[in-house]
Amino acid sequence: MKKKWVFKRGLFLGLTLLMCAITQAQNLTIFGEIRPRAEYRDGYGSPITSDNRSGFFVQQRTRFGATFSNSLVKMQVTLQDARTWGEGGHNVDNPSIGVYEAWGEILMLPGFVARVGRQPLRYDNRKLFSPANWSNTGNAFDMILLKYNLDNDFMIDGGFSYSNNSAISHESYYTPAMKYRFMELLWMSKKFGDDVTVTAIGVALSAQDTIATEGKNNYKTYHHYTQYTMGGTVSYSPQSFPLKLMAEAYYQRGKVIYKGALDKLKSYYLVANGSYKFCPVFSLAAGYEYISGDKNPNNGIQRGFIHLFRGHHDFNGSMDYWNNTGNRGLQDLYGGFLLDFKKGRTTIEGNYHYFKTGVQVSNLDGKKIGSELDFTFKHKAYTWLSLEAGYSIYFVNDNLKIIKGVAGEKIRTPQWAYASISIKPSVALQLLSKK
Repeated sequence: MKKKWVFKRGLFLGLTLLMCAITQAQNLTIFGEIRPRAEYRDGYGSPITSDNRSGFFVQQRTRFGATFSNSLVKMQVTLQDARTWGEGGHNVDNPSIGVYEAWGEILMLPGFVARVGRQPLRYDNRKLFSPANWSNTGNAFDMILLKYNLDNDFMIDGGFSYSNNSAISHESYYTPAMKYRFMELLWMSKKFGDDVTVTAIGVALSAQDTIATEGKNNYKTYHHYTQYTMGGTVSYSPQSFPLKLMAEAYYQRGKVIYKGALDKLKSYYLVANGSYKFCPVFSLAAGYEYISGDKNPNNGIQRGFIHLFRGHHDFNGSMDYWNNTGNRGLQDLYGGFLLDFKKGRTTIEGNYHYFKTGVQVSNLDGKKIGSELDFTFKHKAYTWLSLEAGYSIYFVNDNLKIIKGVAGEKIRTPQWAYASISIKPSVALQLLSKK
C-alpha cells in the first residue's frame, strides 16, 4: 500500500515537472495612439500671394494594435485611421480604418530571424528609409526581411518585395502605388570598438519599362528597368567625450524615364554633421548636405538624385520646401542648438538652414534660394502623454520666387506653426501557455 502511494506521489510530481517543462512565458502588449495636430499654414511648402489668406486645420492619427511574443515567435498588428477634422459629416458612416503594419517574426537560428508582412523600415539616419512618423499615415512596406544581429556588434538585413495591384493569372501592367514593381534590400552594420560604427546599404528598385513596350496598354512581357542606390555611413561617438560626428554618402546608377525616354542615372547625396554637448543641458550642432543636380538634363544622363523613402519633414527645413530637389539639386548648410531639460523630458531646439541649388540653373541669378529658421518645443509629461509645438519662417529671395512660380508677385512672408498632443497608452500582459 505504501509502495502504491509512493508511486502515485512520484507520478504526480513527474507530471507536474513535465507540465512546467512544456510551458513558457508569452507576452502580449496592447497599445494605442491618438495624435491630433493643429497646423497654421501661411506659405508652407511654397509662398502664397498677398491676396490669399493663411490656412488652419487639424489632422488626427489614431492607431490601435497588439504585439505578441514568446521565445520563438513575435507578431504585431497595428490598425490606423488618418483624417482631417471635418472631412466627414458627424452622421456619415465612411469606413477608413486600414492596416499600418501586420507582420510576423520567426526565430530561425540564434540571432537570426525572418520577418514577413507589412512593416515600417528605418535605417541609419533615415535618408533612404524612414517610418516617417511626422506623416499622418507613415511609411510601411509589404516584404520579407531576413535579420541577423550578433549582440548589436554586427547586424545584417536582407529584404525582398514584389508589387501587384491584385492577384493575376498572367503578366500585366502594375499601376504604381509604390515606386517599384519589386525591391531588393541589403543593409549591414559593424561596430569597431565602442566609438565607431560603419554601415553599408544597397537598394534595387525595378519598375516597368513602358518605353520599350510602347506604353502600359501594350505591356504583356516581363520587361523592367532598375535603379540602384548604394552607400553608407560612418559615425563617431566617443564614450568619454561629448562629441558626435557622422558622414553619409549615397550613389545612384541605373535607368530612369525622363521626357518619354529611358535615360541613364548617375547621381549622389553627401552629408556631414556633428554635435557637441557643452553641458547636460546645452549642445550645438552643424551640418552640410549636398544633393546632386543636373546642368544638362537633356543629354541622356540624369544626375538629379532621386529620393527613396525618407521622412521629408526631418530634413532640409521643417517647411518642406525642398522635398523634391529635381534637376536643381540642393545645398543645405545648417546649424542649431538644443536645450535638454530633465534628461529629454523637455527639449527646445532651434535650427537655421541656408539653401543653395546644387548646380547653376540657367534662369536663376546665382545659386542662393533663401533660408529658413525653425523652432521646436517637446515635453513628455508622462510615458503615455507628450506635447509638441513648433514655429518656422522662410526668408525668400527672387530665385525662390522663380522656382516656386510666383516671380513678380507680391507674396506673404512664409510662416508655419503647429501644436500636437500624443496619447499613447499601453498595457503589457504575461501569460503561461503550452507550447
